[in-house]
Amino acid sequence: MQNNIWKQRLHIEPQKGWLNDPNGLVYFNNKYHIFHQYSYEVNGGKKYWYYYTSSDLINYDDKGIFLSPDTEYDKSGVYSGSANIEDNKLVFYYTGNVKASGNYDYVHSGRGHNTIKVTTEDLINISEKECILDNSDYPNMSNHVRDPKVFEKNNDNYLLLGARDSNDYGCLLIYKNMEYYKTVYSKKNLGYMWECPDYFSVDNREVFLFSPQGITNMYKENKNVYQIGYSLIDEGIENLENIDNFSILDYGHDFYATQTFIDENGKRVMYAWMYVPDSPYTNPTTTYGYQNCLTLPRILNVKNNKLVQQFHNSVYEMIENKVTENEFNFTTWYYKSNESSDFSIKIDSLEIIYQNKELTVNLNDSGYGRDNRSFDIELFNIEIIFDSSSFEILANDGEFSFSSRYYPKNHKTTVNAKNHEIYKLSSINIRR
Repeated sequence: MQNNIWKQRLHIEPQKGWLNDPNGLVYFNNKYHIFHQYSYEVNGGKKYWYYYTSSDLINYDDKGIFLSPDTEYDKSGVYSGSANIEDNKLVFYYTGNVKASGNYDYVHSGRGHNTIKVTTEDLINISEKECILDNSDYPNMSNHVRDPKVFEKNNDNYLLLGARDSNDYGCLLIYKNMEYYKTVYSKKNLGYMWECPDYFSVDNREVFLFSPQGITNMYKENKNVYQIGYSLIDEGIENLENIDNFSILDYGHDFYATQTFIDENGKRVMYAWMYVPDSPYTNPTTTYGYQNCLTLPRILNVKNNKLVQQFHNSVYEMIENKVTENEFNFTTWYYKSNESSDFSIKIDSLEIIYQNKELTVNLNDSGYGRDNRSFDIELFNIEIIFDSSSFEILANDGEFSFSSRYYPKNHKTTVNAKNHEIYKLSSINIRR
């Protein structure tokens, strides 16, 4: 088998098998704890939680499988969930999937979707799994209720679940102090299922971050099979009746199932899964027995009524020497410009072009089915992180984001730009 030129150096990806949603992200006891959905099967299968620790989000220890589907509550898969620090203990809330044998559609029948709680003080010894909610606790819902997130406010605990109701409308289930509180919908159609809900406060604003399914091409900015976006909740979670605003968070091909947490400096940090499920495009790394990765960590803020993103400090710490030539063959590098001048970047068949206030991303053959996209946008500044088989664009102080995988035949690069900077990047280190 030929050398794998797509193996990434900046992103967490599996050695073998399938990676999806980031889960249980937390900074606890002076360490970062990063989990993600995992299957031993390269195209996905029964889900586990896979685990890494880090002191700086550059050097990681691979801890392997953390949660397995080993009880009656989660025997068909340990699905997504989150972490919450409670009384100096770490509490995980996740969805246990149970699929009955028989002729079921597993949407409105045949599936158990249990909300499970486990507790640990040291991430070595964990409590027995406790089922705190099951199908009977979800009012007027289908069999798709999952991905619990805890939000604390005014000494109250809110547990949120993404859901699909019995009439196939996406919604948010909210429990207050573990009692059913309310179901929240959107004023405009936002699909049949809301996955991976995250709810947090940043810059004195409450933000609901979620992944609606079922609105492909319903609105002009929706280009992926499933979307990822956010709503600003000015009335507060306790007064929330209906979602009345929704903005796309990332316009690229590969960005989904986000999750956030607070880092050691009190910043709100986000990871996402660099793929969108059920997409028509493919990832040729399956040839090497693995598929998918997490994004780079990003810091979130609210500015000018928009959720904006910037790369986490740990990313900038990997910047090395400045590159002065415009043709090179690096796999990991950083492009930056603080001006609105035109530019083009070409890597094999990938083209990123800004001209006449239009940003165009042409993946061509390197996209493996990913389409070419253009945006009418005036760029005031832009940053791009390139890895061996991914790139992440943040522009206009993080108001615009575009994340995608690409798989070039080589990394021969040509940059045509003025008033820009290019730097080589080092890599993360994973001890296994």
